[in-house]
Amino acid sequence: MREQSLNLLAQLGGIDEQYIDEAGEDIPAKKKVHWLRWAALAACLAVVIVGGGILTGVIPGLPIGGVNPSAGGSGVDPAADGPSTFMSYAGPVFPLTLREENDAIMAERNVTLDFAPWIRTWWSNEDEANSRNGLTEEERQEVLARYNEWFPEGGRWQSSSDILVTDSYTLTNTSDQDQKLTVLYPFAGGLYNLGNVRPTLRLDGVALDTALHSGVGAAVSPEGGGDVLSHADCWEDYRDALADGTYLRNALKGCPDLSGTKVTVYEFTDPWGPEKDDEAGLPNPSILAAFHQDVEHSRVLSVGFNGGYYGWDTGEMKLEFSIPRPGERDYAFRLIVVGEDIQDLVTQGYASGGGWDGGDPIEAGVTVTRHEADLEEVLRQTAWDIYGNWDADFVPGVDFETYYGLLKSWLVTDGPLSDAGRYGGGALEENIVLAQARVFWLEAEVTVPAGGSVELTASMRKEASCDFYCAHTKNQGVYGYDLTTRLGSNLHCAAQAATLEDRGQIVIVRQNYGFDLENGVKTVPLTEEEYYLEVKRAPEG
Repeated sequence: MREQSLNLLAQLGGIDEQYIDEAGEDIPAKKKVHWLRWAALAACLAVVIVGGGILTGVIPGLPIGGVNPSAGGSGVDPAADGPSTFMSYAGPVFPLTLREENDAIMAERNVTLDFAPWIRTWWSNEDEANSRNGLTEEERQEVLARYNEWFPEGGRWQSSSDILVTDSYTLTNTSDQDQKLTVLYPFAGGLYNLGNVRPTLRLDGVALDTALHSGVGAAVSPEGGGDVLSHADCWEDYRDALADGTYLRNALKGCPDLSGTKVTVYEFTDPWGPEKDDEAGLPNPSILAAFHQDVEHSRVLSVGFNGGYYGWDTGEMKLEFSIPRPGERDYAFRLIVVGEDIQDLVTQGYASGGGWDGGDPIEAGVTVTRHEADLEEVLRQTAWDIYGNWDADFVPGVDFETYYGLLKSWLVTDGPLSDAGRYGGGALEENIVLAQARVFWLEAEVTVPAGGSVELTASMRKEASCDFYCAHTKNQGVYGYDLTTRLGSNLHCAAQAATLEDRGQIVIVRQNYGFDLENGVKTVPLTEEEYYLEVKRAPEG
């Protein structure tokens, strides 16, 4: 085994219900492949994503949890002893922190929760067609025709379950010298929604230039990794990940450098075989690559392969890919072997799948070439190939370097190049990087003059925690928004307060803020560590 490979492995140790089914039909889009598979999640989502917009169902319902709406929406459920545990948890709003604690700086915090996105607005079919990026005029007309069929009135009413959050800090310098601060503003999300949830930081009303730091998706301790946030369903999970500062320190370190590690690369090019023909018994013409792997001393990363059989006990591995049709693929199928090389590689064509599921052998083939490369170089090229094949609107707001850095971090902390993921498949297109919940930080430089004050504001859209629409739980139609006052922050706050801008859109189901809509109590002090607000849409009229 190569020494560099040994060293690496050693180091790694809403819309109306009647339209939901219709919206699932094919809609013309850019003809590229979405390699991240969302089927399991999409089956029960409470929203429908159409043309980059999120349409939430406007579905009136009976009060739940013992709430009496005629009581004016005070929102206190006497039977409730805390916040709900939602099936989809969006994470809390976090407080500002500093890279280095500064005793000369005193802060006051005011948070506004604004339900303006809940107000229903008219979205015409023309608006929908014009919002599609990268379409030809013919494709745009196809979209317009389809939406005219679905919505013969020319459009539909839509709203969002997001809210607008303005998190404002008055930073006061109590010393007689200017204080230069590096501020860090945390927010919860993932690469899949980064473009929607990324805050804007302003200093005295002027937008700041910010650098983005991304949590690697795991609370990594000296004892090893562990993906804490992928299954987070309450604010305590974020507390456990952030409390000791390890998660933030790892985010500030940046991504690992994998250069200097030699790997073996197998390229599969020019695959050929018969075309798909169900009547002829060719439902999915495929190429199978079978080989033996020393699972104790090597890891195999793949790109382009659709499925596989992994014999972890025997080392017998089988990976397959569907023979692409013209225009379906513009980069190579590839295996990247880290550590000991694989042995006895053979390829075979099958009528469907990889042969282990009963498919029949067919006359087909592929050209296989083998070469050595540097892991950093070949991984960067592979990541660029994947990134370049996403639709323009697939992950808006995510630049390549952010994606690539998090891909590498995932590989070495929780993925196939780590002890935690050594017995997982190495398919790079389907890695957890895009869908993984994480905490990001925006970094900016701020100067607070001696004896003076500045206003630092973070403005963002905040997604709701919720139960999936198809789950039919008692919380159907209920949306939750959490906030923390101290978690992960070293900023000295003299006072904190929250203001609710309900816009007449909500009935409060549960809360611990103390808002009282009936009596006009919409601004309250914050003294607890965590706050929750759970609401549903107010009846129309």
